[in-house]
Amino acid sequence: MKFRGAILLAVLGIGFSTAGAQYMATPQLSGIGLPYFSAEIFPTFTPDGKQTLVRVFIQMINDDITFVQADTGYSAEIQLEIYIMDASKDVFFNRSIQKRLWVQHFEETNSRTTMNTFTIDVPIQSGEYEAVITVLDKNTNKQVNRKIHFKMPDYQHYNFMISNILFLNRVVRDSTGRIVFYEPNLTRNYSGDDENIYIYFNTYLGNPEDTLRIDYRVYNEEGRLDLRNQYLVFGEPAFQEHFIRLNRYQFDRNKYSLYLEAIKNGRKFQLNQIFSFFWTVIPQSPRDLDMAIEQLVYIFEEDSIRRVLKKSYPEKKAFFEQFWEEMDPNPETEKNELMDEYYRRVNFANQNFSTMTQAGWLTDRGRIFIKFGEPDDIERHPFEIDSYPYEIWRYYQLRKVFLFIDRTGFGDYYLHPSFYNEEFN
Repeated sequence: MKFRGAILLAVLGIGFSTAGAQYMATPQLSGIGLPYFSAEIFPTFTPDGKQTLVRVFIQMINDDITFVQADTGYSAEIQLEIYIMDASKDVFFNRSIQKRLWVQHFEETNSRTTMNTFTIDVPIQSGEYEAVITVLDKNTNKQVNRKIHFKMPDYQHYNFMISNILFLNRVVRDSTGRIVFYEPNLTRNYSGDDENIYIYFNTYLGNPEDTLRIDYRVYNEEGRLDLRNQYLVFGEPAFQEHFIRLNRYQFDRNKYSLYLEAIKNGRKFQLNQIFSFFWTVIPQSPRDLDMAIEQLVYIFEEDSIRRVLKKSYPEKKAFFEQFWEEMDPNPETEKNELMDEYYRRVNFANQNFSTMTQAGWLTDRGRIFIKFGEPDDIERHPFEIDSYPYEIWRYYQLRKVFLFIDRTGFGDYYLHPSFYNEEFN
């Protein structure tokens, strides 16, 4: 293969962590030796309806935990510290939890798919709170902190109770089909090829004669209603767990909003969450895979890309995996830093340089940003009396300067012809 990625390799350390079009980059604190974790506060209540509480979820992958060899396998030890403060900043809950993990094989210690989930229930009254969660890796003495603001609803005004929404990675059913185990998806992003995704919540009705209507809707990024459904919940049993199953293949966009309403006697309780289908390791849908391959145009021959796009989906997928495997600057880890950086730049270009007629990665500014990274300096002139709006990008270390001109006044910046050679020198 003939690659044109030398400049990209040279500036690998320059980049942004941004949301993007179809790729979700690895969090920058993940995969670098820190105990990175995801966390979520889940307001709910006890099955008897007598006590409100929050369930604290913490998730970590093996690759973000340090394992040391021990006897016949490898062990790790982490410490979870949870503080919860009320609106007056008074700490009313603090708990330290020790967790030991063990795996048999060395390959498991670097897994970026093995998920460890820790939970703790905290009784709490209605009000606004802040949680501070710290994870300490006992083998390295390194730690990561996270703050989460949350609100526990006052259910007295509703005559019923409904928990928050929790998205799930997977569920396990028993022989009768009843769900007996679930694993939360704290990122609310689905990058795999599973057919279904699940949404979990609880309800409580104190009167067996009562009924509760659940109405949920899913909107895409443009605000279009893609899915709507409703059903009734009866008061017996009082406490009920709900698992809503959504077909993954109903959704052809990357980001959606779920709106859920619980309605009883005219009183309405509303919940909403954003979920997404950005790919992380390899695109799972044919549409995303084609786009990801097309976006290689700045580091791979254009003629070769056209030939690859004519192949079958399995062949394109194999090409994509091999391409980035050969470009991986550190094959000993599961994280591919170069792929992360490349598609992070694609995402940034789409978010910041898109026009009415072109995706950001196809524009001149997008192309230069993807190839060379963040400029050391940007000189902007958006409101000039005697000239078109223009921008000057300077790369001091690379000794490059680019001039972009907006001749339409609508943000369509084009590289000035006098600077064409600068891109390839």
